[in-house]
Amino acid sequence: MTTQEGKNYIGINYDNCIYCGECIRKCPHDARDFEDDYEDFIEDMYSKKGKVSLLVDPSIRVAFPDVWQDVLKWFYTQGIRKIYDVSFGADIATWAQLRTVETNKAGKYITSTCSAVISYAEKHDNSLLDKLSPVHSPAACMAIYAKTKLKDTASFAYLGPCPGRKDEFNNTKLIKYNVTFTRMKEYFEKRKISFANTGQGFNFEFTHKQGLMGALYCKPKGVKENLLINRPNCNISNCDGLSKTYYHLNRYSKIETKEYIPDVFEVLSCDDGCNGGVGIGKDKEVLPPAVISRVMDITRKDAEKRRNGLFNINKSDRLFKEFDKELRLESFLRTYEPHGSKMRQPTFDELNNVFNTMFKFTDFDRNINCKACGYKTCTDMAVAVFHGSNIKENCVYFSRNISGNDSAQVAEVKHSLDAVEKAVTENLPAIKSKAEEIRKEAVSIYSNNDKTAEATKTIIKVIEQMIDACGNPKGVSRETITEISGTLDLIRKIILNLEKFVTKNSESGYAIDRCINSIEEISGIINTTVYNISKNK
Repeated sequence: MTTQEGKNYIGINYDNCIYCGECIRKCPHDARDFEDDYEDFIEDMYSKKGKVSLLVDPSIRVAFPDVWQDVLKWFYTQGIRKIYDVSFGADIATWAQLRTVETNKAGKYITSTCSAVISYAEKHDNSLLDKLSPVHSPAACMAIYAKTKLKDTASFAYLGPCPGRKDEFNNTKLIKYNVTFTRMKEYFEKRKISFANTGQGFNFEFTHKQGLMGALYCKPKGVKENLLINRPNCNISNCDGLSKTYYHLNRYSKIETKEYIPDVFEVLSCDDGCNGGVGIGKDKEVLPPAVISRVMDITRKDAEKRRNGLFNINKSDRLFKEFDKELRLESFLRTYEPHGSKMRQPTFDELNNVFNTMFKFTDFDRNINCKACGYKTCTDMAVAVFHGSNIKENCVYFSRNISGNDSAQVAEVKHSLDAVEKAVTENLPAIKSKAEEIRKEAVSIYSNNDKTAEATKTIIKVIEQMIDACGNPKGVSRETITEISGTLDLIRKIILNLEKFVTKNSESGYAIDRCINSIEEISGIINTTVYNISKNK
């Protein structure tokens, strides 16, 4: 992007960004970051006491290991009156998914728990929209339940690991604040707020019921485990991690044999699922996979204890029966709409022009694929330059070729291009005007010649009839007839020669017209080429 002062800077195209966080993970200089609503949330938490309720993602156990309960107690002391466990919203989401399948409201589907996956379908691959589960995310399900069933009229804030939830919340209008663990950690650090180590297994006093197996939704295969408890024969495939997820999503809609499509395709954009979200914390704060696995083992055991109770009674069945009686399935279903801007692929000539302006003239130059620009291939970068979403100055190859002595050469080339553009722009209109005049004359030539040729044919026909008449004289001297016949024969020969000349002249007129067409085509090509050069130089 370019400022009014002519300076270039990197900006986010929010129309196409899916908030997967990969650009932040890949930047080794910590030069990229995300935004959430924590500042507005903190301000309203203090100024509107009791008017903001908190929805807590189960991944808080990974974000704040051993102190998560004390962190939530702190929110109670700062003005938050109600704190809900999103694990309970995940239990609602499991129930809703089971019921949509049983009531034929959904066939085979892709899970809808990952906001980045939903944004990808909405912004980049609309063919996936009708394949997404119509069930709201666990956070949204919890908000709907708190508002409709528990009559909570406060504004809802979601505390979780995902900056991308903001897109979902903007579309559904159910949750006002998206607050990440990362921003809250920074807030605590700045104010030197510390918490007691209370361990992982302690059950926090949420405002409403704590979730059961929904606590596993934040891990890979978490949805799968929940569904298989209730539908053991369900065929479920799963995929997590950006390097695999979007590749398989692209292939999903192209599967021709429908029998091979799983009943449920569980997809999460981040490695380790929500537990590996970019909003969990800075790199140094992220737990190693082995520790995350251990935390989730403890979470599972706690959830199973709550699910089975003292007498080993399956509470999930009882909870789902309560949902059947108390909840309306339609309240927890949503629709999806296409978003983002659709950008067409440049033509071969358009892409070729972009490569030329980047001093990439050979196939080797155009396939260096060093990835320093942030794109996988040079072609991807060239397409981005074509659309204006990047600039050629961000290409290392281009920058090297215009450095040092080459800069003078580049300036000379640009000066020459300016001269060519000016010359063509000034002279093309005159060329086209004169060509049109010549065309009119050419049309007149072969049009009149056509009429003349037709007239000569008529004259010849009449003369031949007269000559035939002279062959049967009645009362006319033979000498007179012979003289007339000879004269007519001479006229016929003259007209025949005239016809040949006219025909040749007509062919010349057609040839002139073809030349004019060629001139116009060449003029158009020159005009287009100069326009593309001036656009990309």
